[in-house]
Amino acid sequence: MSFGPVPEKTRKVTMKFTSISLATATLAAITLVAPLAAQAQGNDCNNCGTVQSVKAVQRNGGTNGIAGTQVTPGMAIGGVVGGLLGNQVGHGNGRAAATVVGVAGGAYAGHQIEKNRNHYTAYVMRIRMNDGSMRTIEQRTALARGSRVVVDGQSAHLRSTNPNANRG
Repeated sequence: MSFGPVPEKTRKVTMKFTSISLATATLAAITLVAPLAAQAQGNDCNNCGTVQSVKAVQRNGGTNGIAGTQVTPGMAIGGVVGGLLGNQVGHGNGRAAATVVGVAGGAYAGHQIEKNRNHYTAYVMRIRMNDGSMRTIEQRTALARGSRVVVDGQSAHLRSTNPNANRG
């Protein structure tokens, strides 16, 4: 069954309608696919970012007192050793003074040794978050510059390659 030739005006309207339909379909596809592509790239992770810089810093760990006091084990051991050594010097009042000086010197030396024993290296990292903000994290484990990371409170760890593992 033939309807004959299509008038020029009808053909133009049909072509415009087809062009508009194609443009609408393309826009709809982009609108649906763009979030999926961003999700696949991990841009939907609210607590993710990239390490911009890493700087090593030296820190002294705290010392814990004995039974909730300010007297540390290093002070106690140093004081005992210093007192024993001081007691070996002099006679009479000189011995008592040497013992007191030995206790004080030993306690000080023991405390300093204990503080140095708790010395460690920490790493200060500047992280650019996915939203563009910057965070500074200090922790004992370094992460390489350029690493994709997840920030959990005051620490960061490498981001999993599993796209569903790091959603925040």
